[in-house]
Amino acid sequence: MKSSELNKMLIEYLPELYSKYLDEVSWQEGDDTGSHIVYGDVLTPHLIECILQKETKEIIKIYAFLESVLSLEDEYSDEVIAFSVLESIVYFIKEDMSSIDLLGPRSRKWFEDLVL
Repeated sequence: MKSSELNKMLIEYLPELYSKYLDEVSWQEGDDTGSHIVYGDVLTPHLIECILQKETKEIIKIYAFLESVLSLEDEYSDEVIAFSVLESIVYFIKEDMSSIDLLGPRSRKWFEDLVL
C-alpha cells in the first residue's frame, strides 16, 4: 500500500483529524507524505490524548480503525501501525491497562510483541 492510500484511509475514518492532517502534510509532500510521519504526528498524539482523558468511545473508534488497517495484512501498513502508533502508546497503556482491553486481536498481538 502507498502512503497516500494509507493517509487517505485515516482521514476518511477519522475526519475530525483533517485540519491536523493538513497542517502536517501541507509543508511536506501532501497526501504522499510518509505514513509513519502522518500517523506518528497526527493520529498518535490524538490517541494519547484520548487515553489520558479516558475518552472510551473515541479510543474504541481508533482501535477499530487500527484493526481494520492491520486486517489488510499489508507489510507497510502493519509497520506504520506497529511502530508509529502502538509502540508510541506503550507507556500510556501500561499506565492505564484498562485501554488494552479495548484493543482488537491483531492490535493486541502487535502490542504484546512490542512489549515482551
